[in-house]
Amino acid sequence: MPPSTSHASPPPAEAFGLDALARFYRLHAHLYDWTRPLLLFGRAAAVRALDPRPGSTVLDVGCGTGFSLPLLAAFGAKVVGVEPSPAMRARAAARIARHGLAEKVALDPRPYGSHANYEGRADRILFSYSLSMIPPFAEVLSRARLDLRPGGRLVVVDFLDAPPPVSWGLRASHVFLGGDRLAALRERFPRHEGRVHRVGLWRWFLFSGEKDA
Repeated sequence: MPPSTSHASPPPAEAFGLDALARFYRLHAHLYDWTRPLLLFGRAAAVRALDPRPGSTVLDVGCGTGFSLPLLAAFGAKVVGVEPSPAMRARAAARIARHGLAEKVALDPRPYGSHANYEGRADRILFSYSLSMIPPFAEVLSRARLDLRPGGRLVVVDFLDAPPPVSWGLRASHVFLGGDRLAALRERFPRHEGRVHRVGLWRWFLFSGEKDA
């Protein structure tokens, strides 16, 4: 099957579950950077796999509190952190200010996939534990393929699956498990590398795909 490059209308805002996420992170944003290192493995490896280049344009989709933003900016890239959650975006903004990155990193509050403003403009796109929280993931990945320049690279690090009770806790955190997202990535990016890792009671994956030049 050829990679999907659909120009269909973007999903409506309610399809992203933004209200539920805003409520969730309103309570959890202040704990995020203390707790997530225990759960979110492979984030630094994902940045290295992305291989940003000086002057390149990088989209960090669902950047959260901005963990990856200084790492990406250190490569000399122009970085856009996409984060629709107000509480998480505020913490990302504080991180940007703390690292003196205001001239290198911008924040976009719109849900990724809700517009075509980046079409053909991105050299690299990163989804770091965000794709599993995006219900219309198929449309969003098709948008990512359109947004990448020829030869551009997309990297995803995320949860794959877990048995109960871990799966129940992740679902309560608005994380969708299963292989559908990994299958969609493989379909849209036939040129790819990927590896599934097991840690404790869950599995996570690191996927790197390239758009044909």
